[in-house]
Amino acid sequence: MRIFIIVHGFVQGVGYRAFVKRMADRYKVSGMVMNAKDGSVHVLAEAEKSVLELFKDAIYVDMKNGPQVQHIEVFPEESREFPKSMDRYEGRFVVLGE
Repeated sequence: MRIFIIVHGFVQGVGYRAFVKRMADRYKVSGMVMNAKDGSVHVLAEAEKSVLELFKDAIYVDMKNGPQVQHIEVFPEESREFPKSMDRYEGRFVVLGE
């Protein structure tokens, strides 16, 4: 299963993409994470549905001097909001824009 996640909050410039990569590695999720122009972070995640639920919960953080997630939007692959141009990243998770 693939989902597209938009993370809103104070999540750019605070190590959030690296944190998402660590969580993806921990849960064996493939996909990608990147900063968006509007200040949000975009995540493409692919794994079993139960694993994606754990991953989504793991990236919802609020650290005093780090990332502060305010809201997460999740779109399934069938959704109109899912960016069809995103490639599959099977077997790995990459951080884009470094």
